[in-house]
Amino acid sequence: MTTPAFTQATTNEFTQDLMRLMVRRGVTSIAPRPDLSAPQAGLLGLTEQDTFVTRDLAFAFLGPQDHRAAAAALHVNDPALLLDGEQRGEADIAAFSRAAGELFDQHGIMDLEFPAGAFLGFRSTPQGQRFAVEGVHLTLRPTPNPA
Repeated sequence: MTTPAFTQATTNEFTQDLMRLMVRRGVTSIAPRPDLSAPQAGLLGLTEQDTFVTRDLAFAFLGPQDHRAAAAALHVNDPALLLDGEQRGEADIAAFSRAAGELFDQHGIMDLEFPAGAFLGFRSTPQGQRFAVEGVHLTLRPTPNPA
């Protein structure tokens, strides 16, 4: 069984699904940790040992009010909203990672690599929030050879 060709439409569908997942889980951005040296990169996805990791990444989260607004704007019906005064932490990163693993499986993605300067998430612009994917490398899962 082979995976379908990864086309521009597939890329757009994956990006849209990832953006909605980020909003659902309250993640505003993912970037390499600022203390990494230039040749190092953060990783979100499968290692060569088939372990799903979030290695050397910095996660930023939406505040409760922004999270509600983003969920409403993107019609995300089941966001993991926080109450005012609550903060996100490691458990939220773990929950996002589990959901991202399922999304990666669905789209045939092995990993996203974040070299220095890479960014995935929402940026403020004069026109409003813009979803940006900058410098992120995407690796597809290898397709099995037909017998």
